[in-house]
Amino acid sequence: MIDRLAIRSDLQAGLTVAMVSIPQCMAFATIAGLPPATGLYAAVVMGFVGAVISGSPKLNIGPAVTTSTLVFAVLATTAPNEPERWPAIASLLAILVGTFTVVAAFFKAGQFVKFVSRTVLVGLIVGAALLIFGTQLAPFFGIDSAPKATLVVSLWNTAGRLDQLQPRAMLMASGTLAFILLGTRLGPRFPAAFLGLVLGGVAAWALDLPQSDAVPRYLPLAIPSHFDSHWGTDLLVGAAAITLIGIIQTLAIAKAMAARDNTTIDPKRELLALGAANLCGGLFHGFPGAGSFARSALNDMAGARTRLSGLVAPVALALIVLLAAPLARYITKPAIAGVLMATAWTIVDWREFIQIFTAGRHDRIVLGSTILCVFILPIHWAILIGLALSIALFLRRASRLHLLEMVSGSHDQFHEHAIDADTGNSVITMLQVEGPLFFAHSDELAETLRDVLRRGSRVLILRMRRTQQIDFSVITVLDRVLQDYIEAGGTPIVCGLTPELREVLHESALGQTVRPEHLLGTTRKVFGSAHRAIQLAERIVADGGAPAGPLFRTAEARAPNLEE
Repeated sequence: MIDRLAIRSDLQAGLTVAMVSIPQCMAFATIAGLPPATGLYAAVVMGFVGAVISGSPKLNIGPAVTTSTLVFAVLATTAPNEPERWPAIASLLAILVGTFTVVAAFFKAGQFVKFVSRTVLVGLIVGAALLIFGTQLAPFFGIDSAPKATLVVSLWNTAGRLDQLQPRAMLMASGTLAFILLGTRLGPRFPAAFLGLVLGGVAAWALDLPQSDAVPRYLPLAIPSHFDSHWGTDLLVGAAAITLIGIIQTLAIAKAMAARDNTTIDPKRELLALGAANLCGGLFHGFPGAGSFARSALNDMAGARTRLSGLVAPVALALIVLLAAPLARYITKPAIAGVLMATAWTIVDWREFIQIFTAGRHDRIVLGSTILCVFILPIHWAILIGLALSIALFLRRASRLHLLEMVSGSHDQFHEHAIDADTGNSVITMLQVEGPLFFAHSDELAETLRDVLRRGSRVLILRMRRTQQIDFSVITVLDRVLQDYIEAGGTPIVCGLTPELREVLHESALGQTVRPEHLLGTTRKVFGSAHRAIQLAERIVADGGAPAGPLFRTAEARAPNLEE
């Protein structure tokens, strides 16, 4: 059954994105040092190809400020004194970027999106909203100012030109902003963003406001006959850098859009869409691009529901260029500034932002750092730094050894207790290690065990709770520590082993040190493997003669332990 409401929403969203794309993509081409018309070519071709292949209903692929900045750097390095060759070089650069991206997709490079935490995504969304807002302040006030990649530069540039403020432009921008913010409260059926641009165009015509740059009334229909460029290191390295940034930015945007709808993305499919879009864009006079946060967010705010909106936007853009180029000049920069500012405000889930910021210290550090980096660095570097910081804090937590003592309580129950100076003084000492064991844990684990075992316990029970993995470094140090313990007259027992982990230990050097019958696997009963270990330890102690003290340490419970 045809969902007419979804079709109408997708049509109005696509038309809105198309109108905003005209001046924005021409500006991005200028940033790249290319003729403004190439921005339109790239937006049409890349937008259409990306929408056909992508599985995201709201992702818009095309010219972006981050990639445009990098393109300019590559062109200025490759042919510094030959700007007339830049369009051809940019086309070749797009083909190289597309090829690298497709190869990365087949090698499943997109799987790293799993490491982009929700905190980083929220920081990216808030940072992007601030960047959009800051870069649109100049056109909001009617000030001539080129877009900048960082928020601080944009704000400084705008502040230095406030004497050029145009009241009519400010009135146009604020009116459009207010209309859209109020209109979004009427629900998704009300085309607030689309009507805001249309009414802004009518007002610009009626009030004879300054018009936008002229839009060329043609599109390239032929593939360039040749790509004139040197196959040098600068070109290849530049293509690799643009590929990396494009992958990170596109996947981050796609995941952020999916998170808003509580859906998932296929990283390989999104990278294939990005790669194919760049390949085709290069073949038709374009230049490298990536996912656009501003246009993707605008697509979302304008009511996009399916991939139809992504197809409508480039088709509508092509029709506007071919049939209504003179009218497109009435889509003024102040009106677009109002639309994008409204978009920046609505894309942020402020409640979630507050929840994360008031949550744990680690999340607050990642969130705050990502947002701060947007002020002083290009947004792709902010994403990289936020991602790196998130992974670093995760590794720091993962490197901490979770080792506790299990002490005897009432009714034959055992409870977790922090290891202290009394740990190891009982006849039987039961220690519990939680989580996977990696090389980062080996030294601390060996030092703690040696310190505990030198206190004279006759039997050590080492309970592997939730330990699914153990690497060679940990196995090696455990083997050495337990060898010394056995030589001193002690008996080690390892319990709570999964079948896979038990097999790994049995085949390792540790399996030769610890008796096979003392490597106990998990059972279906709660604490079942530990109970078997306790019974085995008690028999070992009984066979060795009367104990010289309590079998287990008894202490106040600190945290109940009910699961294995």
